[in-house]
Amino acid sequence: MSFTRITSLILAVGTLSSSVGTVASAEQQRYASRQVRPYNGPYRDTYLDQVAFPLGGIGAGMVCLEGNGCLSHVSIRHQPEIFNEPKTFAAVYVKTAQSQEIARVLEGPVPGHKILLPRGGEWDSSGNGAGGTTYGLPRFRNPEFLARFPFATLKLTDPAVPLSVELTGWSPFTPPQADDSSLPVAALEYRLTNPTDGPLQGVFSFHSENFVDVEGNDSSEVRPIPGGFVLAQPPVEDQPWQEGAFGVWCDDPQTKVDCAWFRGGWFDSVTMLWKAVSTGKALSRGPHADGPASKGASLYVPFELDAGQSRTVRLLLAWYVPKSTLRHGNGEVPSARKQRKRPSVVRAEPVV
Repeated sequence: MSFTRITSLILAVGTLSSSVGTVASAEQQRYASRQVRPYNGPYRDTYLDQVAFPLGGIGAGMVCLEGNGCLSHVSIRHQPEIFNEPKTFAAVYVKTAQSQEIARVLEGPVPGHKILLPRGGEWDSSGNGAGGTTYGLPRFRNPEFLARFPFATLKLTDPAVPLSVELTGWSPFTPPQADDSSLPVAALEYRLTNPTDGPLQGVFSFHSENFVDVEGNDSSEVRPIPGGFVLAQPPVEDQPWQEGAFGVWCDDPQTKVDCAWFRGGWFDSVTMLWKAVSTGKALSRGPHADGPASKGASLYVPFELDAGQSRTVRLLLAWYVPKSTLRHGNGEVPSARKQRKRPSVVRAEPVV
């Protein structure tokens, strides 16, 4: 290799190192310039990056509401799954009286550490396009998070969006009723407010891939229920502990449900899904009549808001995984015949 070539490589490496150093310095300044958060006060800016508020009954599994509004740490199979962040998100479409159309995921910016670092111990994030995420979709610019257990409140604003949103997540924590406080349920309430001096039309929506299904198994199902859907995995042969279901529904009578996502590879499903969201569609479709089941489901709630008016959309979540591989002492994973007995089914009215 010639001296000139070596010199060029050294200069290139030096330039790259300088660029990385500049980025790192900017990130350090961002953290250094943040205001000190008052004790027990709201979380803002970089303080939001590591917030995960658990929702769900005591000992019944959980879904975490993060500081930016995303759902993560989805742990419904009798063990903590802190890296389980499926493609699950709420969104809103707004159309103003001047026909301006805007669509946003109801979340704040994605924390930088999620984009740059591996999720679940695998290098599958930005280097490969973050295909298992929704990081590329537009979000609200200014989130603010306040924790008051069993309630968590997230405020979302954006100067480019003529709508303000307040999300409240809560769990069935009702002491001293231990049974009621241990139900596998949670709720998300989205309060939509029109701060403008004109009317708004819009569509609230919630979307989720079927994160309950077992990879490589074709028996998973997406089923409609009144006002929502159920993501289900029937029992798997010799693995009865894989059975599970997760339900999402809304008590608004105008709710429409779509159980027929576009079936494709790569980013196809999310691309088609966001096309529907960003154009204000409210799809109502049953499960696919043939072929493999849908990879997910959505619900849509159309709304109209006059100047200064607010409306609350309430989402109810519930899950059921009747069997597990939990055991006491050493030994092999229980076989189907030695599997832990199914617990009795708790039947309760939806929490409202």
